[in-house]
Amino acid sequence: MAALPPAPGPRGEATADQAAIERAPVCLGSAVESAGKLADVLYYRAVALKDGRIAVGYFAFFSEERPWGNNWLTWSVVPALAVDLVYSRALFVGPGLQRALYGAGDVEGVAIVYDREADGSLRVAEAFADDRDEKPVTLSRDEVFALDASRPTFYSEVWSHQLGARGARSRDDFAYVRCYQGPDAIRPLPDAVARAFRVDGRADPAHIEARGRRIDTALEASAVNDRAPRTD
Repeated sequence: MAALPPAPGPRGEATADQAAIERAPVCLGSAVESAGKLADVLYYRAVALKDGRIAVGYFAFFSEERPWGNNWLTWSVVPALAVDLVYSRALFVGPGLQRALYGAGDVEGVAIVYDREADGSLRVAEAFADDRDEKPVTLSRDEVFALDASRPTFYSEVWSHQLGARGARSRDDFAYVRCYQGPDAIRPLPDAVARAFRVDGRADPAHIEARGRRIDTALEASAVNDRAPRTD
């Protein structure tokens, strides 16, 4: 069944690092039409690295992961039916193997390493994501700004939403692009959401926690309303 995190609750004043992270835009898109709605909020964890830079892991929540849309599985019909029958939904009705193995909805991750600028802003140095085969890829600054000179853009080319695709020449190649910026759109990942969606076993590229000192956890008030995942 489709599921997204509930709406964020109130939060306290952001730290300087958190404010800088939340001012930095991030765009997500897809070169194919696929099932699953992107959440209104892009959540993150962040660490201060020993070299003075900041690494931010972004968690993109999709309402579901199903092989329907403008993609080869749908075009060929039978493979899509087989995947949907077992992996996405048990007999098309109840939660399928995907829900049992990984949890509600779909969660994909990207990570960005930022240089700190003298004015307190952040400059993208490099990024990390999963490709269509769920293999880790490193993306250069030039690659993530190839489609938009002012905003890093990560996108998928498969129905399962991995965000490390390369090669698109224009935003016109995309089925959709959604950009996040500001404290209402980019928020620290609350523990309640991480538990509800079993995030610790998902979105591998976003898990930068072991690389340095955590800087996203100072605001306990950044938690969302402590409710079950929103289902549609």
